[in-house]
Amino acid sequence: MRKRRWIAGIMGIIMAFMLCACGQNADSKSAKGESKDSGSKEKIVLGINDWPGSYWWLAVDELGYFKDAGVDVEVQLFSNYTDGLNALSSGNIDMFVPALADIIPAYVSGADIKVVMVQDFSAGADGLIASSDIKSVKDLKGKNVAIELGGSDHLFLLKCLENAGLSEDDVNLVNMSTGDASNAFISGSVDAAAIWEPSLSMAQNETGGNILATSADKEYEGLIPAVLAVNGDSLKTKRDEMKLVMKAWYNARDAYENNFDEFADAVSKHAEVTPEEFKTLMDGCDVRTMEENVAAFQDGDSYVNLKSCAKMLGGFLYDNGLIDKQPDNYDSLFDSSLFEEVYEEMK
Repeated sequence: MRKRRWIAGIMGIIMAFMLCACGQNADSKSAKGESKDSGSKEKIVLGINDWPGSYWWLAVDELGYFKDAGVDVEVQLFSNYTDGLNALSSGNIDMFVPALADIIPAYVSGADIKVVMVQDFSAGADGLIASSDIKSVKDLKGKNVAIELGGSDHLFLLKCLENAGLSEDDVNLVNMSTGDASNAFISGSVDAAAIWEPSLSMAQNETGGNILATSADKEYEGLIPAVLAVNGDSLKTKRDEMKLVMKAWYNARDAYENNFDEFADAVSKHAEVTPEEFKTLMDGCDVRTMEENVAAFQDGDSYVNLKSCAKMLGGFLYDNGLIDKQPDNYDSLFDSSLFEEVYEEMK
């Protein structure tokens, strides 16, 4: 999934409860947990990238869920993923949706970052595609494979090779961005590429190549989570607003599940995908429910448990020289308190 990196905090619980209660009284049509009181809230700038699950936020905005929640949100779509990561670390945006692996280097280096929610797991939206004469991962031995080094799909590729009895040394890695990797594969400059949607589908449609493995395969379940990360300074000063952003997200789930056509139309107004393409792309994303977020923040030893997944990802980054130290644990990267308050107020 993308090459992603950077950002932490704490502030006012009592005010959030008051705002929530006010919202429920002010508008009988507001879903549970929303607030209609715009008050003197701070504006939130939310960065997203070209990832199917993140397109959700475009519909949340277009369909008025932020407005109903009483929060002013500007959604910025970063075609260049790294630009979004840099904007978060610099404080130019308040929130961003990176892959978990891509914010670990900044965290290890001392960046003020907190993960406050799991947005989705890749469930087929990341994949390894090869030319039509390559039938299996084992056949990649000695071949040129395009990959964005250090990104989540680099990890995915290594896991694919490992499961096939190969190592990174058995292939020739060609480092380039996901978009360039897709173009290189389509042009025939490389034999294979590990990329994510929508580049994955585009590459297959253009070439008829073989998709050798995807994140939908059971052995990769939970390997590539997209998380909602926040800037530490923003969390300190805009905690209440961030809670309303999360409530808007969860309230929009009903529209996604029960009025998908309207939801998809709203996405297509702001992203370069048709409603039909959005539906296909979302088949590869497992958007997490509130209950699944509760489980994600709990301790466990599977990829779907955030702390366990972070430790595994940190090991991958350290072994590949992408971080210079491996923390004993990643507990302080996660702040579940924001989600827990939202969950208690909405359930």
